[in-house]
Amino acid sequence: MNEKTKIQLTRKQFLHLSAAGTAGLLAGCQTALIPTVPQAAAHREDILRKHPDGPSRIVQTHGKGVWEGDALSPVILRRMLDASILQLTGLEDARNAWAMLFSPDDRIAIKVNAFYNSLIWTHVPLVTAVTDCLQDAGVPADQIVLFDQTSTELETAGFTITRDGKGIRCYGSDKSYKDFTDVGGTAVQLSPILADCTALINMPVLKAHMLAGITFALKNHFGSTEFPGALHNAIAHKIAALNALPEIKDRTRLVIGDILEANLEYGYSFPYWVADYRGDSILMSVDPVAHDAVGLEILNALLADAGKPSLTLQSIAANSLKEAATLGLGTDLAENMERIEITV
Repeated sequence: MNEKTKIQLTRKQFLHLSAAGTAGLLAGCQTALIPTVPQAAAHREDILRKHPDGPSRIVQTHGKGVWEGDALSPVILRRMLDASILQLTGLEDARNAWAMLFSPDDRIAIKVNAFYNSLIWTHVPLVTAVTDCLQDAGVPADQIVLFDQTSTELETAGFTITRDGKGIRCYGSDKSYKDFTDVGGTAVQLSPILADCTALINMPVLKAHMLAGITFALKNHFGSTEFPGALHNAIAHKIAALNALPEIKDRTRLVIGDILEANLEYGYSFPYWVADYRGDSILMSVDPVAHDAVGLEILNALLADAGKPSLTLQSIAANSLKEAATLGLGTDLAENMERIEITV
């Protein structure tokens, strides 16, 4: 991987981000107007550029004091997101950066991970901070929907189910699937929520996986199908093929990986995944393959620090990353990535 760039924010930058978190404004030297839709569209293509048009950028942001006991700090989460998107886009104002990626006309779906066989899920406060960023950038609340496979799973993971009325909606696909599509030789039904959105944010949580090696951004979309179990045969091929579907590939604007907690060792009975590591960081990228390659690197490092073997995970996960790269979903090669690590 290209040499990792570590950034410690200056006091001036820190104070800008602190003000953004406490006052609901976004980071930047001065308050800037939200770009118009044409302006955003004109710049979005450059911001979304990734390998082979340039190195794929992955930003890991640590938040000092993000955990307050067993609770997450909304102020610091917001600060982390704003700092991340500034580094990712190269812009100077976080509000503009969000608005460049997502316009008021977009219908945004946020795919979280609330899997029922697990006791570690995408953290609700982090998702809330993302929806706050989107609304402050001009996206109407009723054009944002949070989803996973079922409403029951979402509720168990701490999300509030809201299907109707004004405001952000949150619900599962809940057997509302329709047409079948082919995924690597297996017929599956995709969540209609994917078809209804114009922009997709993928928000997985970092976990080890007994078959895939790692479950992060790419495998998170198994929950965008009715029967994820049907995709576990030849899993590396199926992970890549699923993410290559236009409903996922063409709509994905941003990946925000949750490493505020992680699962290093999966179990063989319920709960298969628990939070056996507490962290302080998130990953952000527009390249889901590079995002997961960095996630795998982080997982392997955490396992090594804990004195636990990781070679099996490395070799298994590398297969799906390589197949995904072959299908044009991003890059799995270190030399094609630019990794930035910051602390706020």
